[in-house]
Amino acid sequence: MSRSHYMRHLLLSMGTRLAMIALRLLRNVLLARILGPSERGLFALLSTLPELISAATSGGLNSAVGYQAAQQRAMGLLLSQVLIFGCLTAAALTLICVSLMREFGSALEVTVQLGLLAWLLLLAVPLTVLKSGLLTLHNASGGVGAFNALRLCESLAPLLLFVALFWMWKDAALEAALISWLLGIGIVVLGGLLWLRHNHPIGLCWDRSGQRELLAYSAKSHPDLLFQQVILRSDYLFISAFLGSAALGHYAMASAAAELLLIVPEAVTTPLMKRLLQQDAGMDRLTPFALRLTATVMLGACLSMALIGEWLIVSLFGAAYQPAYPALLALLPGLFGLCYASILRLDLLGKNRPGSVSLMMGVGAALNLLLNVLLIPPFGIVGAAAASSIAYLGVTVAMLLLYCKLSGVALLRTLFILPSDLLPLRQMLRGRTA
Repeated sequence: MSRSHYMRHLLLSMGTRLAMIALRLLRNVLLARILGPSERGLFALLSTLPELISAATSGGLNSAVGYQAAQQRAMGLLLSQVLIFGCLTAAALTLICVSLMREFGSALEVTVQLGLLAWLLLLAVPLTVLKSGLLTLHNASGGVGAFNALRLCESLAPLLLFVALFWMWKDAALEAALISWLLGIGIVVLGGLLWLRHNHPIGLCWDRSGQRELLAYSAKSHPDLLFQQVILRSDYLFISAFLGSAALGHYAMASAAAELLLIVPEAVTTPLMKRLLQQDAGMDRLTPFALRLTATVMLGACLSMALIGEWLIVSLFGAAYQPAYPALLALLPGLFGLCYASILRLDLLGKNRPGSVSLMMGVGAALNLLLNVLLIPPFGIVGAAAASSIAYLGVTVAMLLLYCKLSGVALLRTLFILPSDLLPLRQMLRGRTA
């Protein structure tokens, strides 16, 4: 992939992420103003649990099928692995967890808040696993256009469905939000399967040698995805337990505002995923360039969000969500670190270092859990945000040092845009090869 070709894919992915931001922002505004902090917190909790459970059951599977898809393995075999080791395992564990929670954890605050809605997880978790697997297969096999289209649908479908359902059931806003969320996942899954079938033969098949190879890679990378979700979403569980659903509603809005900035690393890694996993020629130049470009843009985005964040939250979500702003400020350093980690993680996986990535994520997750326990009681949602930022910055520094050691790239070449990058950037924007 030449730099000009990469820039075209980057701009396509950036445009997709901008559209996704607009759609998700509109949906978050509607949910915040219609549901209020308490019900918005409950919805955030319920929609977060499938990501945590799917990470616990099949976190390493996505990395493994992505790695093998980049190596041009049979798509039918990889889809079979996702269905069997992903969806079936996730459904079984979800059934066990929900049953145990209702039987032995009926006094817990989270059980009381969820009530019978917890049974929705039996549908949501397998669908989430399959959706994530399909998105990985498309992107890792080079289907950047399909991946972007599906991600756009992932943002658009729940918004349109929620508007339609709320128009019909104005007195059942939470139910409308939950149904539109589940149907939206289902639409992405259906579209992903049809698109995959159009581009690849996907007849389900089985291969014992392929199974062993996939499970070995998955076992090494599984802790990575699990610990990543712990850092990303365990704060929701701690806030729900310590502070209640109203505080969780405030924190969900702070997270929603901060995660708008993930457009930058996601747009960079989408067209690069296949090359990062393949580790072909020229990666010693392309990866540092992607890191420098991402960090420079992300720094400006974080500073801008710090300046307009309070106005953005109050204007879009309402004055009731103003307490979310201090938490947003505390989340921004972690978001800046995350822009590095998303690129470095794929590069290290491509260098066949899933165990090292998992170890670093594990230390970060343990640090995050400890800081949540220590910081949330005295500092509330700001403490939760600070815990996430500290954990992500620690993981990012560790990944960066390992990357520099393995690749021989100087640390200074990974930080911010250099004067020597300006001419190639200008040439790429004009569509010429550097």
